[in-house]
Amino acid sequence: MSRKSGIGHETLLKRKAEERLESYRRKIHMKSQAEEKAAEQFRIRLKNKQDEMKLEGDLRRSQRACQQLDTQKNIQVPREAWYWLRLGEETEEEAEEEKEQDEDEYKSEDLSVLEKLQILTSYLREEHLYCIWCGTAYEDKEDLSSNCPGPTSADHD
Repeated sequence: MSRKSGIGHETLLKRKAEERLESYRRKIHMKSQAEEKAAEQFRIRLKNKQDEMKLEGDLRRSQRACQQLDTQKNIQVPREAWYWLRLGEETEEEAEEEKEQDEDEYKSEDLSVLEKLQILTSYLREEHLYCIWCGTAYEDKEDLSSNCPGPTSADHD
């Protein structure tokens, strides 16, 4: 039975063991980095989803306020169909007419929730002197500009 041994052979075995250990450490490090990255992406997606839901909620509140304020001013039809919440009880005929109206105007589907919110809150401020984040209808433009922090949700944080 011949066994290879000797200084050269032991050095080779030691080097191979160190290389395997280093390779293992690299794999563990890469796996841990990938897990951290996945967790970070998940947090970002969750925050984006929460932000999106908040925007949708703000848009619905704006639509509700717009419908109420327009109605108080005897405005029967919204400036844009999407300015008001769609009522569940509208007839198919009304829905079809509204769809045709929508096609005449710029397409509301082309607008993001954020864009709709910006357009609608600006309409509410200009036409009704109303801020959805303050929840206040102001006396005049002067009152609005001096007492409301601004036209966005972030201005009210």
